[in-house]
Amino acid sequence: MGYFVAHVAPPGPDGGVDIVAYPDPLGTKDPTIKVSVRRRIQKADAKDLREFLSRLHSGEVGIFVSVTGFTSEAERECRSEHRKIRLLDLEKFMDLWIDHYPRIPEAERKFLSIRPVWFLDTGTED
Repeated sequence: MGYFVAHVAPPGPDGGVDIVAYPDPLGTKDPTIKVSVRRRIQKADAKDLREFLSRLHSGEVGIFVSVTGFTSEAERECRSEHRKIRLLDLEKFMDLWIDHYPRIPEAERKFLSIRPVWFLDTGTED
């Protein structure tokens, strides 16, 4: 999406930030993007969101990814937050991945390779 990834945390404890990206290769322009990815069985809650928000500073944008989604309390807190933060569940993440897939470098595509599947349109509607 045009950002330069400066840091990807290795597996294990990461301090709440998994990815740091900048709009330019040197990281001199705003906004800095910080991403937290949660791969848990339960939905991310407001406490998880607040922990991530504590890692955001002025001029930074947060993207909080939870493959199982978010509780309604976390979504409500996000809407009332004055800092720039975006919540992405698995469906929203996949929509972005599909939309930008043609522009993703081949080396990064290997992390989540996709292929179109075509269906015959019979022209009938339900």
